[in-house]
Amino acid sequence: MKRILIVGGGGMVGQKLAQQLAANGLPDSPDTVVTLVDFDFPADGAAANERIRGDFADADLASRLASSRPDIIYLLAAIVSGDAERNYDKGWSVNLQTHWQFLEALRHQHQASDGSYRPRVVFTSSIAVFGPPFPESIGDEFLCAPQTSYGAQKACAELRLADASRKEFVDGISVRLPTICVRPGKPNLAVSGFFSGIIREPLCGVEALLPVPDSIRHWHASPRSAACFLQHAAALDTSLLEGRRTLNM
Repeated sequence: MKRILIVGGGGMVGQKLAQQLAANGLPDSPDTVVTLVDFDFPADGAAANERIRGDFADADLASRLASSRPDIIYLLAAIVSGDAERNYDKGWSVNLQTHWQFLEALRHQHQASDGSYRPRVVFTSSIAVFGPPFPESIGDEFLCAPQTSYGAQKACAELRLADASRKEFVDGISVRLPTICVRPGKPNLAVSGFFSGIIREPLCGVEALLPVPDSIRHWHASPRSAACFLQHAAALDTSLLEGRRTLNM
């Protein structure tokens, strides 16, 4: 049985992941105990063994979560691209400093266990780590050259997790998600949110504006696919990656 912690478990991807874990477990472990952490959760949300409402930036909460020593940890919590660009301090605080703080708490647990505790940590990064000029096809080896604060925050968090994995405090992997589409509900502050809007709004009889040329090529995945990426990452043999801890989805 695997004990799973989903930080950001109240969001769209976190909820979809929790639903799939409840239905199928992990590829190598059908039996799971799932804890969700977020500010709040949907009233009719995904089943979980425990829901913890709180601010992940709270050092006491981060320490308490680490001390429970989950086997698998999903770090999904973040503020989206547009919000991170408008609110510089908030973006770096939420998208990097809380990540750093939690990895430090996990390092202390690793040391307290004399090295026996080494959880799998799956971090949701983003294609925002890339910047132009773009090749015809973007592979895992393409240069990180973010053009936004959000992209820079995600790139820094990738490197932090890779280094903690190299030191064997954790066994981490970062998955770079494309734009997840179609996002239900009202638009959020993600810069790429209009991609969902141009599909979602007309279905509801609402006008949607396309703010980019219709020749733009972009990278997408469905919410269900995003959850499947995360399930697979939790069971992946990271020794096969030969030190490459970050993959494009």
